[in-house]
Amino acid sequence: MNVDIAMALAGLLIFIPQILVYLYHMLLLTPTNRSRSQVIDVNPVKPRGVSFILPVRKEPLEYIEEAARYIHSLGIEDYELIIVSDDPVDSKSKLLDLYINLKKDGVNAWFIWRSEPRGFKSGALNTGLYASRGDYIYIVDVDSRPEKCFFEKAIGILEREPGVIGVIGRWEPRNQSSRVSEALAVALRFYTRILYEGKWKKNLFTYPLGTGTLYKSRVLKEVFKGWDENRVSDDLELGGRILSSGFKLVYLNECAVYVENPDTYKSFRIQQSRWIYGAVDTAISRFKHIVKAPVKPIVKLDAFFHLLQYIPQAIVFLGAFLASLLVLLGVREPLLTRYLFIVWLVFLAMYSLVMKKYTASNNTEKYIVQIGRLSALTVAISYIAFYKTVKAVLRVKEGFKRTPKGVFQTTVLKKRIPWELIFGVFFFTAGLKSMLTGGMLIGLWLTTYSLGYLYVVYRFPRDVFYE
Repeated sequence: MNVDIAMALAGLLIFIPQILVYLYHMLLLTPTNRSRSQVIDVNPVKPRGVSFILPVRKEPLEYIEEAARYIHSLGIEDYELIIVSDDPVDSKSKLLDLYINLKKDGVNAWFIWRSEPRGFKSGALNTGLYASRGDYIYIVDVDSRPEKCFFEKAIGILEREPGVIGVIGRWEPRNQSSRVSEALAVALRFYTRILYEGKWKKNLFTYPLGTGTLYKSRVLKEVFKGWDENRVSDDLELGGRILSSGFKLVYLNECAVYVENPDTYKSFRIQQSRWIYGAVDTAISRFKHIVKAPVKPIVKLDAFFHLLQYIPQAIVFLGAFLASLLVLLGVREPLLTRYLFIVWLVFLAMYSLVMKKYTASNNTEKYIVQIGRLSALTVAISYIAFYKTVKAVLRVKEGFKRTPKGVFQTTVLKKRIPWELIFGVFFFTAGLKSMLTGGMLIGLWLTTYSLGYLYVVYRFPRDVFYE
């Protein structure tokens, strides 16, 4: 391939995916004549008969206790909390002591310890599902806090709508105590607005959330046979089968489910690694389900795009890597790349204004800081997006790795290769050389891109150099 063509291709890989994502998100948020909220009766009822499944593995004991007592405090009639532990045997006695104390205080909890944790999280969920006796199933994480009104309205919907299998609540950030969690709170609010509220109003498919969805227990057991234990992403894989089955999911925007964002870059990196691999893996394994789903083609296409939401990030990384390599080999910036840079810059400005509007950011200075930090975090894991995408496409199996919480977020295990530093220096060097040799625009972009990697190295060195 001619090196000039290769450089033009690198520019296409860098700018086109970003422009398409900006356009797609803005279209989902823009009202049209066909945009309408789907009509669902949300009259609340007194909540009852909910089986809460709490899968745990190496979770702080105080987190488990707080979650259990919160579930009890909701005052749901005839509820039960099933704690399914995949912890090592040396942690079993402490968990049993906690369970006994919870029972003494009136918490209707049950404890199951799996000596052979088959199927990772999905296996634990299936264990809890088939041990449950409630009419409804709700998966709860140790750090999630659903509002009581969610169960009042969700059960009302499930009772009146025979074709609805589950109701999804609105995710809201529970914590903003660190630089990482504060930036991720902005992203959570915005992407919830796009991927759930925006899609719901346009009659598109909304995938269930891992914690935040109330299911009909009987349908989950008898029709879907629980979760697929061969898949990493339990919520997305089940969503693909629900779409194919003809059952419906309802998005309930009125009530919140508060979830904890990662407080450290390490936790964010681990979380995103699992989500990226799980989404691409689901796109492949549930492709036939989506194609055969009894819905409109536009709904199928959007449902598939949802699973590919991390692919643009991986493609941009590939384009940046190719462009940097060519720059260091002495290839000049083509005219096409300059035009693409200008178009990208216009869409970026538009997207930033839309994001500011929909995150209700009145403090412009604070918003710029938060969005800059969020951009840096997103760029810093781009190499992971590329690696995990390739791994999923090649069907290389990956186990389930939980997002560290509490004390485990700062636990240092062993040294790791500081990929963020390596890529940061690589992209910065290429960008600087490009600007010095006349390729001002691609050089400016590569230099800016490198700052995301270098930022996390400077701000979170322990998370970069240690696992």
